[in-house]
Amino acid sequence: MRVSVDVKNELIVLIHGFGAKRTVMWPLAYRLGANGFRVDQWRYPTLFATIESHASRLRDYLSTQLMAESRFHIVAHSMGSIVTRAALNRTRLPNLGRIVMLAPPNCGSPVARIASKLVGSIVVPTRELSDCDSSYVKKLQGPNDLDIGIIAASHDLLVPISNTHFAGETKHATLIATHNSLLFSKTACDKTVRFIRNGNFDTAN
Repeated sequence: MRVSVDVKNELIVLIHGFGAKRTVMWPLAYRLGANGFRVDQWRYPTLFATIESHASRLRDYLSTQLMAESRFHIVAHSMGSIVTRAALNRTRLPNLGRIVMLAPPNCGSPVARIASKLVGSIVVPTRELSDCDSSYVKKLQGPNDLDIGIIAASHDLLVPISNTHFAGETKHATLIATHNSLLFSKTACDKTVRFIRNGNFDTAN
């Protein structure tokens, strides 16, 4: 049974995806704020560094900068979800609440595989996010002990719905949207809020 929590004024950390800037998360940040949350946006240079290097920075941020938060949650888009998984594989934070992943390439992306053949020697994440069996994301395990909800997009040309799943997920939902339009979707935001409050996308049960 999922536990409903009072999230008034709790913090949500937003993490953007590959090739994006924090501005792409602003519509979602606004809607989350209107639902009573405080919102912070963690940024990172996505194109050239490895996922592990980003994950190390994120671990440091969550475990030091957010120590004073009684409880915080994470909402990540695309590659940001993989950085989040990598960061939390080695760190357990007592004040971490729930996590929502939007269009996460948990089993890799066929587009990243194609791109990696062209620019993989320079743009490292294209190799790491590839859907080939030897890629970083295909070998990434866990975390398996956290409340993680996944929202996939039905018209995602970058990450097929089947590739958004992973063994550690708690709930999964699919919306009529594209990879990036999830960030502008009121329905996606409503489901995100519902999951953070209740651990369920549709009801409090």
